[in-house]
Amino acid sequence: MSWKNNLYIRNPKNQNMTLNDIRKKSGLLIIVIGVAMLGFILTDLMNSGSSLFQKGQNTLLKVDDKKIMFTNFEMELEKNINMKFMSSLGTVNVTEEQRQSERDLLFDKTIENILLEEKLKQSGVNVGDKESWDLISGEYTGNQSNLFGFFFREQTESGEWNQYSPELIKNWIQMGSDNPQWPRYRFFKENEIRDKKIKKYISCVSSGLYATNDIAQNYYINQTQSSSGRYVLISSNSTDFDFSPSNREINDYYKNNIEDFVNVPVRAITYFSYDLDPSENDKKSILTEVKNLISNRKIFNKRTNEEEVELGFKNTNDIESFISMYADNEYKVSVFSTDEFNEIFVNKIVNENVIQPYIEKGSCKMARVIDRTKDSISVVYFERELFASDETLNETYSEVFDLINKNPKINDIESLSDEIKLRPRTVSFEKMDKSVPGLGTSREIVKWAFDNSTILNEPKFFDLQDKYIVAFLSDISEEEHIPLIDVQSKIITILTNRFKFNKIAQEISSLNTSSLEELSNLYETDVKKISNLKFGSDSFGDIGYNPKLVGSFFNHKLNVISDPVVFEKGVVLFVKDKEGEVVLPNSLSSYKNIIEKDYQSKINQSLFESIKDSKDITDNRFNFY
Repeated sequence: MSWKNNLYIRNPKNQNMTLNDIRKKSGLLIIVIGVAMLGFILTDLMNSGSSLFQKGQNTLLKVDDKKIMFTNFEMELEKNINMKFMSSLGTVNVTEEQRQSERDLLFDKTIENILLEEKLKQSGVNVGDKESWDLISGEYTGNQSNLFGFFFREQTESGEWNQYSPELIKNWIQMGSDNPQWPRYRFFKENEIRDKKIKKYISCVSSGLYATNDIAQNYYINQTQSSSGRYVLISSNSTDFDFSPSNREINDYYKNNIEDFVNVPVRAITYFSYDLDPSENDKKSILTEVKNLISNRKIFNKRTNEEEVELGFKNTNDIESFISMYADNEYKVSVFSTDEFNEIFVNKIVNENVIQPYIEKGSCKMARVIDRTKDSISVVYFERELFASDETLNETYSEVFDLINKNPKINDIESLSDEIKLRPRTVSFEKMDKSVPGLGTSREIVKWAFDNSTILNEPKFFDLQDKYIVAFLSDISEEEHIPLIDVQSKIITILTNRFKFNKIAQEISSLNTSSLEELSNLYETDVKKISNLKFGSDSFGDIGYNPKLVGSFFNHKLNVISDPVVFEKGVVLFVKDKEGEVVLPNSLSSYKNIIEKDYQSKINQSLFESIKDSKDITDNRFNFY
């Protein structure tokens, strides 16, 4: 068997059964087959529309009383994928990431369709036959159809592309189901009509929104009026006050700001990762294997029943065929200058125009010099992928299951970590996350962590192809709000800073100072400049987001130091040095247009979400994916 056909089996306990064994155990097989057939029957019953099981277990999505069944959703998903990814040859090649993306898009679109269907009926918005035809042909409005490039545009015999023509489209459509592209055309046409309905509905909603002259004027002022000045920021590090909030103050803050501590169900797991890297013996083996391909070899030809000489890598006249037969890479000539060659292969052994095998970036490589000139050297690489052998995989596999068997419950993670010489990692994630942080594609671990049958501290084995994982559930959080105990230190910091900042403000007020420089020296902070601050801005210098402070700055008198302004980061005092003059334009129409487009954009973004908030939506994707 050639090395390319060698399959590595990760289960060391795998056993082969001979034909004689099968005959001996035929009675057992009959029982097994009977159980399997019964399983198929039960499965069919469970998936039947009349089955009692389906009612509770096949619902993927529920919007109020409207249910979407998993089986129907999957059928629609497959149709969408076939329509979008089908090649001209009729084949469909889609990656798992593309499938997941299409699944999420269809799920959101399904919710949107359910929610908007009711609104469209209530509003009476529809797309008539004439309007539908115009969407496809552009016969009435003269607008070229979005579908034209996909379906109706063809090359003539002369090689030129035909021109846009409603008549051409009509002839194409008349072919109907005889046209192999007909199902795809219907799919995209339906989407076009649906999008048109939604646009008409949104247009109806937004038609009552318009910008007045006063609104446009305020908008212009917000965008153009500017002021400049200086400020100081005094933080808690600038002074020292002793303060410890009472339990009652902490509890009151938590209750009064409970919406700041909203929680979502999360799971925390702790895991050990066993990388399936090649061992040193694996590296030595592949080096030897590749080295044996350099020189000529004697092989036995079963057809001729004679020994023959097979030319090795250094002697073959057909390097491309040799690489195709024995290597993992494709044939490619690399040209280097003499200096580049000497630099790249400085630590490599070169013997008879062959760079001897070496390990680099997960591969075993060698190379052959095929041409030399005064200024350049041409080289062809030979590469074999380096991977862990059966022996290495089985050793790691045994380590993993020794760990699990010896530790049915993991309570002392530090001692265990010292014993197995691996560093554990603890991570948290939500129910619909597609992966565990740090582990790439690992949806199966997420589902396991949220399964009601999963028990705390019980280790579980996962094979992630490039690594083995031993994980255990270390924490469960199902509360609606984050518990007080988990945010207590944060609240103490907030209350402590609030006390300190108020004390600083009181202290500054008693100083009766009129100089920012004096305050900067007293509290060991810097006087900072702020230039061309716009009235409509919501950020203030290095302080960041603080629209209240921006408003105070613009409303303050020129060249007068402000009162202390207390906020969550400290105490701010400022002086406004310069105030820009606002000259209104002769016409505000362009600014009205900007505002109305902004209205339109906000409606597009928020309309669906506002309808969604009024509905009871149950998402059961976790049970299926």
